[in-house]
Amino acid sequence: MLFIEYDVNPAGEIELVALINAVEEDDQDPEGEAWLAWRSEHEDGGMGCVGVAATDLKLMEETEDPDDLLAIVERIILTDRSAKEEVPS
Repeated sequence: MLFIEYDVNPAGEIELVALINAVEEDDQDPEGEAWLAWRSEHEDGGMGCVGVAATDLKLMEETEDPDDLLAIVERIILTDRSAKEEVPS
């Protein structure tokens, strides 16, 4: 499973930190659950990471245009952050 790790500064600007391939050896934990559990123990409680859906991963792998790739990554991050910041009613 591919994860995007990112930071959001106090001004609301998003910085890409890393792309993480969280599949363990021998294809154990293919969904990256162990890595995600470890990541959620960090200071931000896992707010700064998102798993990449298979359809988005396919788009990322198929694009040769860096701007298109950046747009895909930005969309994934913004969608994730928006969902995590929603206040339950």
